[in-house]
Amino acid sequence: MFLKPSFLGLVYLALFFALIKLTPFIITPLFLGLFLATIINVPERMFAKKLSPRWSKILANVLVIGIILYALGNFFPIVINQGRAIFTSLQDIEIYSQGEIELPQWIVDIINNLNQYLSDFALTLLNNVISYTPSALIAAILVIVTTISIGSLKSEISKNIVNLFPVDTEKGISFAKKTFKDFENFVQGQFFVAAFVGLFVGISVYVTGISGGFFLGVLAWVTNFIPYLGVIISAIPLLMLAYSAKGLIGLLIGIIILVLANQIEVWILSPRIQSRSLKLHWFVILVSILLFGQLFSFAGVLIALPSIMYIKNYWDFFVTKKSGIDMQKELVVDTEEEKEEE
Repeated sequence: MFLKPSFLGLVYLALFFALIKLTPFIITPLFLGLFLATIINVPERMFAKKLSPRWSKILANVLVIGIILYALGNFFPIVINQGRAIFTSLQDIEIYSQGEIELPQWIVDIINNLNQYLSDFALTLLNNVISYTPSALIAAILVIVTTISIGSLKSEISKNIVNLFPVDTEKGISFAKKTFKDFENFVQGQFFVAAFVGLFVGISVYVTGISGGFFLGVLAWVTNFIPYLGVIISAIPLLMLAYSAKGLIGLLIGIIILVLANQIEVWILSPRIQSRSLKLHWFVILVSILLFGQLFSFAGVLIALPSIMYIKNYWDFFVTKKSGIDMQKELVVDTEEEKEEE
């Protein structure tokens, strides 16, 4: 009983959750490296149609990693600079209210409280950045190493996966392959969803006369790999830049762009592109991300959907006994599609 795939599958899942809870700065970068390597596979396959495998791999790595570094490298400077500008404008309003024209006291109180909140937030953010810098550097190294070496790691795991399921090996391997294939399909599907959203945000920002259209489009692409919640991250600099460019009207324009991008993703892109890989209702996905985020912090947001896929496949294979012919058919179809793409 203890060596059957149904029991070992639960043990491996519990062990993974325990490790990510106890050592988040080690397991999270490793998982992020796997995620990033899977993303890189998409442009690599596209380049491989015209270029050699070696050049396809190099170009795909440079493209994806370069885009991510560009987004991260500009995110914090833009947020800090725009935050400082907004803070200064709020101070000017407070000073202006003390002149000839008096603003209502409740407006002055709101502005003063907002000033205090922004000051406290900036100080807290700075302290957190300083305290987490050593761990972040180690994490960054792990992400890079994992991303580069994931190809050889996959081949080694494929050779030794039989050792993970000593009893009823065929069923255990089918379960593992199906779960990893679902993960790959999800990430690759999200690549195109994120690309459409990033393109929409970038063009919309440019057309409406808000600065930073290219950066905001790239950031929207990067953060959209976190379904439904990634838009919150890209919203911060977008709304700041919109307010700095056009004031309250710009803020309204920024909100409209974000809402439209989110609705296009939820109602058009995700159902068409992601329905095959996830086969889950959007509300289940959202609740899962929030729940795992509460349990495991940032790491939980990353592992939420892969964990749900794992649990769903476990249920199909070992509880409802849906595996067998149905699961084998899905694996055969996926394998044939891979060969056609290559």
